Amino acid sequence: MNNLAFKVTTLRLPNETVKVLEDLAKMLQREKSDVMREALQIGVREMKIRLALDLYSEGKISFGRMVELTSLGYRELFLELKRRNVPLRYGEERFSEEVKQLVG
Repeated sequence: MNNLAFKVTTLRLPNETVKVLEDLAKMLQREKSDVMREALQIGVREMKIRLALDLYSEGKISFGRMVELTSLGYRELFLELKRRNVPLRYGEERFSEEVKQLVG
């Protein structure tokens, strides 16, 4: 385990979910608490990506802001857009800026 600080918190889970976590921990030969932490981290990451993609799709945030919210790199986020069939918004203003930079 790394040097992260931990805080104990209580979470109520359905019996079925606890059983799945216990089975998964056995299969992975890991402690159930470690499996739960990892599952929660994966879930939080996914929720951040979904939120950012929704906001981006609605035109409420830019691609750069999406990168900040998700902590993903530009390439990884671009691939997420493609994988989830979210169209890349490329505004006319941004296009004009890049043309000016290219032309000099």
